[in-house]
Amino acid sequence: MLRNYVKIAFRNLWRNKVFSGINVFGLAVGLASCLLLFLYISHELSYDAFHRNADRTVRVVMEYSMEGVVNRVQQTGTKVAPEFGRQFPEVEAGVRLENRQSVVSYADRQFNEKRVVYADSALFAVFSFQLKQGNPKTALAGPNLVVLSESSAKKYFGNENPVGKTVRINAGGGNKEYAITGVVQDCPTNSQIKYDLLASFSSLSASKTEQWFTANYATYLLLRTPESITNLQAKIPGFMRTQFSAEEMTGSNYLTYLLEPLRKVHLYSEVEGNFEPNGDLVYLYIFGSVALLILVIACVNYINLATSRAVERAQEVGVRKVMGAQRAQLFGQFIGESLIVTFTALGLGLLLVYLSLPFFNELSDRSFSFDALLTSRNLLLLLGISLVVSFVAGGYPALVLARFEPVRVLKGHLKTAGAGQFRRTLIVFQFAITAFLIVCTLLVRNQLAYIQEKKLGYDKEHVLVLPADRQVNEKIRTLKSEFKRNANVRQVARAYESPVFINGGYSMRRSDQAEEKYKSVTALPVDDDFVKTLGLRIVAGRDLTPNDLERATVPGRDSLLHFHFILNESAVKEMGWLSPQEAIGKKMDMGEGRSGEVGTVVEDFHFASMKQKISPLVLFPEEGGNVLFVKLSGNQLPTTLQFLEEKWKTLVPSRPFEYEFLDEEFTKLYSAETRTGKIFTVFAALSILLACLGLFGLSAYTTAQRTKEIGIRKVLGASVSTIVLLLAKDFLKLVLIAIVLASPLAWWAMNRWLQDFAYRIDVAWWVFVVAGVLALGIAFLTVSFQSIRAAVMNPVKSLRNE
Repeated sequence: MLRNYVKIAFRNLWRNKVFSGINVFGLAVGLASCLLLFLYISHELSYDAFHRNADRTVRVVMEYSMEGVVNRVQQTGTKVAPEFGRQFPEVEAGVRLENRQSVVSYADRQFNEKRVVYADSALFAVFSFQLKQGNPKTALAGPNLVVLSESSAKKYFGNENPVGKTVRINAGGGNKEYAITGVVQDCPTNSQIKYDLLASFSSLSASKTEQWFTANYATYLLLRTPESITNLQAKIPGFMRTQFSAEEMTGSNYLTYLLEPLRKVHLYSEVEGNFEPNGDLVYLYIFGSVALLILVIACVNYINLATSRAVERAQEVGVRKVMGAQRAQLFGQFIGESLIVTFTALGLGLLLVYLSLPFFNELSDRSFSFDALLTSRNLLLLLGISLVVSFVAGGYPALVLARFEPVRVLKGHLKTAGAGQFRRTLIVFQFAITAFLIVCTLLVRNQLAYIQEKKLGYDKEHVLVLPADRQVNEKIRTLKSEFKRNANVRQVARAYESPVFINGGYSMRRSDQAEEKYKSVTALPVDDDFVKTLGLRIVAGRDLTPNDLERATVPGRDSLLHFHFILNESAVKEMGWLSPQEAIGKKMDMGEGRSGEVGTVVEDFHFASMKQKISPLVLFPEEGGNVLFVKLSGNQLPTTLQFLEEKWKTLVPSRPFEYEFLDEEFTKLYSAETRTGKIFTVFAALSILLACLGLFGLSAYTTAQRTKEIGIRKVLGASVSTIVLLLAKDFLKLVLIAIVLASPLAWWAMNRWLQDFAYRIDVAWWVFVVAGVLALGIAFLTVSFQSIRAAVMNPVKSLRNE
């Protein structure tokens, strides 16, 4: 019996190849989309799960309040890990980390490494990074020691054993020999901490002193038990109040620390990551919803096509029932057909995943492998999904067919009005999904375009960004002079950070106010050419001069440094001055010997993500810097870059000439949003494809059912356009209803998403009109293809049997 059912199922599927192909391909695309997005979502959810002590490891976040303004930063001072280890029994171990961009040399080769992470010797006790060679207890237990990642070891030494050899690391100006004590496995892609080399923290001068402030380091603690997190967090505020005198922390001012469970940092933390940007849980919900919606569209196609063919199979069901078939047997037969379609689609879907994985990796900026789907857990999950899809897609058609009454069916009395209404409901549902995705895609892309096109307040075009160190700073005047000998080099400047994202936390006060009136502010040390190079607009005062830079770095007659401060408009308001002009010449103090006056006010510019409002910013003169900016004209770029490289190699042979353009850095700031926009676009297109595929099959069947009607209408003089409109209008009504239903939901969802941006577009009405026109146009073209074929057919052929 079972063999007979399988044989009949294959015969039915083969006899209706077009409909079977639509079902198989639609489900295959739906399943492939789900699998690709499943890879992305599961990867994000698995961050740091590979650490065996992940449940009792925490990241320490510094929280401080100045004049009622609360700030949270991902860095801490050097004192947190050792002091907490001494004071709190809950702490088993602690590790401090700092990532530095460094030039690493071996023999005559140099590499500009962006991920040289300095770490305490407890690193391998706290985290589960696997050493391939070396002793985890001693690998970083001393100054000037380094552990190479497998990739770095291969790059520097090929197949040689690197342990025992030395490399030179030039970080922060110090060019020292580091002994290689081990080789560590490359950091997993789902790790917050990313490294190419791990150097001992005791190599840094900062390790010699313990400070609460000067927060430049990531701190992680390994606690005794997972329950210790709550206990320790409750103790920290009280302990920190005992660390400062009453004069230092008065009123609402305070300093404390928050503990974030390691597994929660990547997706749940409101504080930025130390080594890479955090993920966003909202985007995972979005991608999960998109995957589910695409699969639902594919299932709707199956249900619609299966129920539309119910009349054709009614007589088969009637004969089987007369021959003694039970309803359960018929239900099993039709579910069996659904299982065959689904598992065929699963096989094709896996093939589509394999073929599209390189493209998806590029799209998502990840490196997923097909093998990740072939684990026993994932295979069981695939089996479960396939069974669910089979019963969801095939269950309703099977119930409809199995319920047919044989006497009424064999007499030709078969009512399908209910099934027709159900099919129309499903068409509305799937096109509502499609319209929703079209609207969301348009708005995401509009927001990204707004970010790219919005005036930032500084010029990011044709600005070359080069890393700087002590050797570069020592030759800065010569470098500037030599670079400017090229007519295409307009300006050269340096600073401690890029204007794309300024992260330096300082405090400032007006000199005519009490000393406890310091306010939190973002600040950036710059040189006298920074304003000109970045094209900042001065609204009051004058620009920095070389003399201002000298006065800030060389003691004057009274042995006091004097600073020319540059404030943005927001800082002027924060300090209580009524206008930029009023602020000019006013005395200011930024602590640590930085006193002077406001010499310049510049127009507000974006120095952080557009998810944040522009906040108070101070630029102040200082020798040195970590970044060099070269403003180019944009003409003859290849020859200009070649000229700069030649000068660089002559003047700074200790560092490779590696650069990035400022607009590229800006684009990276919104990599998550850009990635989301691209993924949204691709999968919205897939949803449209699937919806059209189902509509194509349904319209083909409907047209075939009305062939004789079309023939009669043509004989009576109906035109092709009249017939096409007749056949299309019912479907277009359903699509229009879907658009109306989807629009409020899309408006609500995108308003929620845009709330994350301080600077954002408005959800304009025309977006919904465009989405509606697109959906209607696509639906009309899909239906028209079959309608035109039927309308141009010779009516003699369609009426031949009448």
